[in-house]
Amino acid sequence: MKLSSRAKILAVTLVAYVVGDILLTPVAGFETRPVAKVTVVGLATLGLLFVGLVVAIVSLVLLFRRSSRATTLAIVAAFLYFPAVLAERTDHFSSLRPPTAIEWIELVQVVVALALIGVGVWTRRESTGNTSTR
Repeated sequence: MKLSSRAKILAVTLVAYVVGDILLTPVAGFETRPVAKVTVVGLATLGLLFVGLVVAIVSLVLLFRRSSRATTLAIVAAFLYFPAVLAERTDHFSSLRPPTAIEWIELVQVVVALALIGVGVWTRRESTGNTSTR
């Protein structure tokens, strides 16, 4: 069974989202600020960021299993990114300024998250349009 064109685009966008989220973690090496300097708001939004990462991975798995919930989870995952970037942009994430690489990755990730929302809605319309009973 092959994925539809829209589902393939959603899969690629989900992979880009997951890669972007991973690049924002200290594991990737771009984030150099110590965890001790992260504020309470920053920790809360960091938790949401990781939940969004897990939800995106689950959405990708469900997409390949042809579950109708995959698109909804993809949209939810994208929305879970925004609290972290808003906290960062309003200087509520950490007492230190973000490294330049993190700032650029965050901007790219905003575009990817917005694209994920759009593609998720677009794909959802295709999947609901093809079913006559729900």
